Amino acid sequence: MKTLNELRAFCEGYRFGLVNDLTNELAGLDDWIVWGGYDINLSGYEVSGHAKEETDLHVNAYPANWVDNLPEPIHSFTIGETA
Repeated sequence: MKTLNELRAFCEGYRFGLVNDLTNELAGLDDWIVWGGYDINLSGYEVSGHAKEETDLHVNAYPANWVDNLPEPIHSFTIGETA
């Protein structure tokens, strides 16, 4: 499993790509990605109660390959303009 710093860097890069893609709607994002031993939920301002600005990206990282009931996230953080 990747470290928290590696996870954060990956998610910052994901957000950076979306902010710079003029055809993408970051605010309405609700995406799931499996990466680095995590099942990652990425959500924007319109989906997450944690994202406070339209360019914020909220991250909940769960253990990869979880089954049945969604567990508590291993890591949870929001990336914004000042990240």
